[in-house]
Amino acid sequence: MRIVFELSGEHPSLPISEVISCLEGERIGYDYVDTFGSFLIINLKNGMDQLGRVCQRLSLSHFVDIFLFSSEPSKNDLLERAKRIKIKLSGTFRVRCENRSRERIDSLDLERSLGEIYARSNKVDLVKPDDEIRILLSRERWLVCRRFFEIDRRQFELRKANRRPFFLPISMHPRLARCMVNLSGVRKGEKLLDPFCGTGGILIEAGLIGAKVLGSDVQGWISEGCKRNLEHFGIDDYDIQNLDVGEIGSFGKVDAVVTDFPYGRASTTRKEPIEKLYRRSFLSISDVLKHGSKLVCAIPDMELAKMGCEFMDLVEIHAFRVHGNLTRYICVFTK
Repeated sequence: MRIVFELSGEHPSLPISEVISCLEGERIGYDYVDTFGSFLIINLKNGMDQLGRVCQRLSLSHFVDIFLFSSEPSKNDLLERAKRIKIKLSGTFRVRCENRSRERIDSLDLERSLGEIYARSNKVDLVKPDDEIRILLSRERWLVCRRFFEIDRRQFELRKANRRPFFLPISMHPRLARCMVNLSGVRKGEKLLDPFCGTGGILIEAGLIGAKVLGSDVQGWISEGCKRNLEHFGIDDYDIQNLDVGEIGSFGKVDAVVTDFPYGRASTTRKEPIEKLYRRSFLSISDVLKHGSKLVCAIPDMELAKMGCEFMDLVEIHAFRVHGNLTRYICVFTK
């Protein structure tokens, strides 16, 4: 069965990597089919139950759909194929169009025209339909799909730093934190460690997908605040300690490490030179990671990524512009 992921436009590469990492992390068999603009198509080898687990994890996609057919980027071709290709609807339906083609196209006209074809055998319900048919427009192809799952992106806004009982001015957005957790491939019940946990933004996202969360911070008052945040979001399977990164071996072996490394003047390094701190960190992280497991980290400098290569294999890197001249690099290392 072919599945279409409607990716967000927040980043050119992270949304695709997040989908692939979730599929592989959940041990779901698939073949890559194609990408049209910001639509990723895969051929799913497992059942739909497994796909549901992936949908619940995603942060950088909008919808997950079941592929029905495609056409040339032309209204006439799409409607001709719709007349020839029979699809079975559950009951009532509506049609929605998502235009990512950057061309001026009358989306409402497309919705009405396709809807007229399917209305010959099914009733239209624009409010609570049994099925939603989605027309996805890219420059190369137009796709017609049945909606399978809508990602609730509003949930991430409700977990922003200022919505937590304990927060500091600088905090990663929950959508990016969830994406980083997903890039690690961690599964429900596995151990994920953040050795610079701060207020717990990464650990909240990991806990909400069912991982056992471990965290440490060199400042005790911050690690205590992290515990408050985790409990606020209903996460009680955690182990948060007041430790230096060189002491994280006390956690034992872990299945994934996901962290936002200290950087800039706002970060506390106890006046330790940043290069020395990073070298110690990469060494300690490589020691606690199980063989074949991943470190996903945000760092401020490509040179620091090269340092990580002395301890682990760098498999992915994504430049992520935060604001102004500030760019962070999301790196994925494998032990």
